[in-house]
Amino acid sequence: MKHLEEICKIGKGSACCRYIVAGKEGITCAKLTSLKVIIDRRVSHGSFIAQGDNCEGKEENIKLADLL
Repeated sequence: MKHLEEICKIGKGSACCRYIVAGKEGITCAKLTSLKVIIDRRVSHGSFIAQGDNCEGKEENIKLADLL
């Protein structure tokens, strides 16, 4: 999916969006969820490799098939 590559920068180390998470629904953007606070705190403590904050967030799930 172009969005994951161009905006989220998946696979680009620290430039990768910190809000990409995997769960029972597949790969999802967590920026607009309650996980945002936890992720931001962990990034500020240096425990995340992905550091990006690359867009306003996405509400819909990103389908795993879109990554192929």
